[in-house]
Amino acid sequence: MADLGCFKICAATKNAGLSILVCGSRAPVCRFRGMTSWLFYSRTTRAEAPHCVRHPYTARFFAWRFVTVLYVTDIQNDSYSWPLLVYMGTSCVYPLASSCAHTFSSMSRNARHICYFLDYGAVNLFGLGSAIAYSAYTFPDALVHTTFHDYYVTLAVLNTIISTGLSCYSRFLEIQKPRLYKMLRVLAFAYPYLWDSVPIFYRLFLFPGESAQNEATLYHQKHTAITLLASFFYSAHLPERLAPGRFDYIGHSHQLFHVCVILATHVQMEAILLDKTLRQEWLLVNSRPLSFPQIAGAILLCLVFSLGNIIYFSAALYRIPEPELHKKET
Repeated sequence: MADLGCFKICAATKNAGLSILVCGSRAPVCRFRGMTSWLFYSRTTRAEAPHCVRHPYTARFFAWRFVTVLYVTDIQNDSYSWPLLVYMGTSCVYPLASSCAHTFSSMSRNARHICYFLDYGAVNLFGLGSAIAYSAYTFPDALVHTTFHDYYVTLAVLNTIISTGLSCYSRFLEIQKPRLYKMLRVLAFAYPYLWDSVPIFYRLFLFPGESAQNEATLYHQKHTAITLLASFFYSAHLPERLAPGRFDYIGHSHQLFHVCVILATHVQMEAILLDKTLRQEWLLVNSRPLSFPQIAGAILLCLVFSLGNIIYFSAALYRIPEPELHKKET
């Protein structure tokens, strides 16, 4: 295997019929210059480069949508729009965190884990932002003013804290217990999504009231379908399992997963904007809007406890002997 600074190129890859995704395209430890230059290096780096290059543009697009809404909103007096602003703000964070994780994870072996700990925290923060927006705008008529509605955001906060902890902890199990690692990783992201989506599933499948049946319903259906497709790519590792080496640079499952997640976020944003506009009159009469202390408290609790999880597991990396944790790179 030839070593070119930050890059490791499998010389026998092509002859052996192996995938570069299996062999790896970067060394586990790189300098800052190497981490940035590999994005523009030879074709062996292109398998991961799209994640780093695409997400900043995605974050920029969502930031543009956020600023556009912010410009036309009276922030001080329009409390009805506060949940939307929180949601759109969190949608700008997770693509940027993902890009940074893919780009800077080769600073060191421990830095790789810490980068992804932060990535998991950003994803869960976005999940909480989605729950806040759903609570404010998308809840079906039959569930408004119910006990479920009253505790929906509170339990969403708890879910984000547990999810961040589970996803961070799962990285310690990859070598010794790969099946448990995979199960915990999927569970960590699946159950908060399922909880957040209960109001959407209720609307889509039980048709609970006329005010919730509007143009946004079609977008909620698309969002659900794209999210399920993203989950399939994440767990099935297709199509590269069927043709090793053919999808190393373009079209492998992790790329398709990221594309689906971004598309799902865009469609979700359109659905929430439509619900906010079309249901405003009914919601202002029949629903209690979330107060500023409720919204700020939820976000603050999520940030404090998620960062606490990240700091705890980051410190644990330095207490574990290196060979035990880093026999192989993910």
